[in-house]
Amino acid sequence: MEYLLSHWQAALADHGGLLLTLFLGGLMGSATHCVGMCGPFVVAQATSLQQTPSLLRRVRGFALMPYHLGRMTTYVILGVVAASLSGMVFNVPLQRGIAVVLLTVAGLLFLTSAIPSLKRVVAPQFPPSSLARFGAVLGRVAKAFFTNPTAWHRYALGVTLGFLPCGLLAAALMAVAATAEPISAAFGMAAFCVGTMPALFLTGAGGRYALDRLPIRFSTLARGVMVFNSLSLFIIAGGMLLPAHH
Repeated sequence: MEYLLSHWQAALADHGGLLLTLFLGGLMGSATHCVGMCGPFVVAQATSLQQTPSLLRRVRGFALMPYHLGRMTTYVILGVVAASLSGMVFNVPLQRGIAVVLLTVAGLLFLTSAIPSLKRVVAPQFPPSSLARFGAVLGRVAKAFFTNPTAWHRYALGVTLGFLPCGLLAAALMAVAATAEPISAAFGMAAFCVGTMPALFLTGAGGRYALDRLPIRFSTLARGVMVFNSLSLFIIAGGMLLPAHH
């Protein structure tokens, strides 16, 4: 515990602004984007758990913590891999420039979440067939975990669906890759995942009503915060372009 606490303090000291940006990105982005993309999986789990005889299991099912911890596991692993790979590149003289590029791309991805019309200009376009095949593979793997809604099955479902292609996730990974520090990246992705949880908790409790209403109710506020997040990343990137003072 002391080990984690010391590294958490170090990550806050070195990358506090980035961690806050990732948390807010997850918090507001989930209210509009994640509810539509991941909400049906959450509602399906909550609905199946309502049929269990134990009231305690129903309450736990609405929180769906094993599922969210599964997503967090995948996000943290992806963040550590991204930061580790970028760390190998950051040993060259271009390290600062590479970090600026990664942060700028992350900022642009957050901006496209706020202004979807920009996706045609700045977001990478993947062949629909490739995404369809990848989604089909994930669907086949995830299907097995819906049959018996135990805690381990929900955790495995979260791990699996954590790999779903997502613009917000790509932005978060770009941002933590810029740190080139695996431990800071792990905390950053954990903060991002924690930010996505409240909206999905509400979706689990509210079901179809939350799926239909939550994105609309929070749309304007969420877009404003996402624009703020993108500007924050641009500012961090711009600060790295300035010469260091000793």
